[in-house]
Amino acid sequence: MDTLYRDIMTGYERQLAADKREQRRRIQEVQERIPRYKELEDMTADISAQAAIMAASGRKTEVTPLLQELTRISEEKKRVLSESGVPDGYLSIRYVCPDCKDSGYIGMKKCHCLMQKLTERYCAGSGIYDKLKTENFDTFSFEYFSGPERDNMEKIYEAAKEFTSTFADTYCNMLFYGDVGCGKSFMSNCIAKELMDKGTAVFYISAIRLFDILSAHRFNLSGKDADEYEALFEYPLLIIDDLGTEVNSSVVDSELFNVLNERDLRSRSTIISTNLSLAKLKEIYSERSVSRILGHYEIYRFYGDDIRLKKTEVS
Repeated sequence: MDTLYRDIMTGYERQLAADKREQRRRIQEVQERIPRYKELEDMTADISAQAAIMAASGRKTEVTPLLQELTRISEEKKRVLSESGVPDGYLSIRYVCPDCKDSGYIGMKKCHCLMQKLTERYCAGSGIYDKLKTENFDTFSFEYFSGPERDNMEKIYEAAKEFTSTFADTYCNMLFYGDVGCGKSFMSNCIAKELMDKGTAVFYISAIRLFDILSAHRFNLSGKDADEYEALFEYPLLIIDDLGTEVNSSVVDSELFNVLNERDLRSRSTIISTNLSLAKLKEIYSERSVSRILGHYEIYRFYGDDIRLKKTEVS
């Protein structure tokens, strides 16, 4: 287990301990303010202990009246709290994440809050969060497009907006390909920002880093890569940026197919951006990998002049 994951889980343990301390504080406050409630709590503890002893010794007929008394006491406790102006749920434990009860897991599955924390830590040094501040749907502009280029970009923009609005209910993959500087990564960032703001865990990764992780897994190397490898399959959305910039090999190409295929089987969406043409993709990657992409992805071609150069000329 790597240090990053261990630190996050330690944080959950501390948060849960804080939740319980705060609950105890509220219970103590109510008990001090409402003596009758404290008496009822003590009675509940005593009768519960008696019932447990009788049940364990086989005296089940004597347990029933005790359970009935516990029910009566429970109703009186509710009435006493209500008459004293204590809000409903005031004495219950209050979790930051009610879904996993601040444990990080729902059963054996990572909670969305844990995946979000992992995303934040994985991406902390990548600079992606700084990019998302300036590259999002709110900052997107069509001013650098004209004619057919603008028409094409408007269609892509609408498809990206629909992807985010229907993400929770629809399984969809997208491939962005085309010339350098035509907005592929920008559009991926728009989608990432929109979904992350809605609480969706997004694993955003460069192709170079992706293939480092795949290589480490294939050759059984230990470290942070192990948890990141699992993240490739678990996250609701995986964004692979600049496919084709990595040093490729048949080994990692096979691993890439495994990732894409498994995500497809789990109906977990993936977005891939690349400067390569479709013909070039077929040259570099195996037929299995390319057919997985071309057959299961909505494909959008970006074309036109380099927007970054246009912005430089304007400034």
